[in-house]
Amino acid sequence: LGVTEDSFSKQLYETMRDRGMCNDPNQNPVLHVWFARDKGANYGFCEVASLEETDRALQLDGIMVLGVPVSIKRPNDSMGPVGMIGGVPVGLQGMAMPGQGAMLALPAVQVSATSPIIHINEILKVDGKTTKDDYTDVCEDMSEGCGAHGKVLGVMIIRPEHAQSRPGLKPGDVYLKCATTDDATLIMRSMGHRKYDGRQINMSSFEEGKFNAELLPMM
Repeated sequence: LGVTEDSFSKQLYETMRDRGMCNDPNQNPVLHVWFARDKGANYGFCEVASLEETDRALQLDGIMVLGVPVSIKRPNDSMGPVGMIGGVPVGLQGMAMPGQGAMLALPAVQVSATSPIIHINEILKVDGKTTKDDYTDVCEDMSEGCGAHGKVLGVMIIRPEHAQSRPGLKPGDVYLKCATTDDATLIMRSMGHRKYDGRQINMSSFEEGKFNAELLPMM
């Protein structure tokens, strides 16, 4: 998904706090989040401070994480106070987990694009030393790397002049125009967990109509 342990913990806490699900709204009940480090893996575990807060967290079925809905399901009896997210069995037996809180399992989530346009968040860190060649290199790398997994019709990187003329755009962001939504899905599933120049590739779907109206004329 491109989400980190810290960002998932923050999002889960803020969602629970905003919906009145925390015993103490000023205290994050998410004690620990662990994601698998295997190549291509996107599952993990989440430790919550209390059983009551775990039960409440299970109500967040379909919570959106980077544009992907994550389902949260109740565990079977043999797993005790563990919430299953996505319904994929993950073996907890024999696995040492920190602390004494109740557990949520975070099994793999299959990313599915909702449009043929992919938004890659700040793949290039823009500063005073960024050159025109840097922007060109990123476009070529994204076209080649992502194009190996799905058909890419065009790549656009946001430059400072784009951001100046249209507020809301962020320099260093990249937009991929794929041939189909299925191509976008293949690319997101293949590339979303990888890193580029040491930075996590953070992909999400972008509305095609908005892209055609606002960004396509600048390509």
